[in-house]
Amino acid sequence: MSKILYPSLRLGYVVAPEQLIDPLVKIRSTIDQHSSAIDQATLARFITEGFFLSHVKRMRKLYAERREFFIKEFNKLLSDRFVLQIPEAGLNFVAWLRCDADFARVARVRAKIGIKPSPLSFYCIQAKLKPAFVFGFAAWTPAQIRESLLRLASALK
Repeated sequence: MSKILYPSLRLGYVVAPEQLIDPLVKIRSTIDQHSSAIDQATLARFITEGFFLSHVKRMRKLYAERREFFIKEFNKLLSDRFVLQIPEAGLNFVAWLRCDADFARVARVRAKIGIKPSPLSFYCIQAKLKPAFVFGFAAWTPAQIRESLLRLASALK
């Protein structure tokens, strides 16, 4: 739930067959004794009264719009420097550098202008990949996405 609603919630839930409920309750009481009863009751009500489903539907629509906007703007402004890998799902894109030698320059520029795509190598144990950056889009409005991509494109010219 913390991934879908907000990180500080720190709650989740399990849908399990009836015969597993008692063993799972025992396991939970052993490994997790600090979840707020009020938070749990509130989340249960949020789910059972349909607010969670409504929230998920609203966020899917919002993220789909931001995703399409990001793809369009990124390709319009930065396709000369990057190849954008477009996954079927998710809230991030991997942008592969067309020229490996540009990696250090892009890393410097992104820090200088305050845009923070992470190098793909941050997510790897052994980084033996072509240079790439990971861009997120879900937390930003279309105006913020456009402004950030414009600043990056301008700084790389």
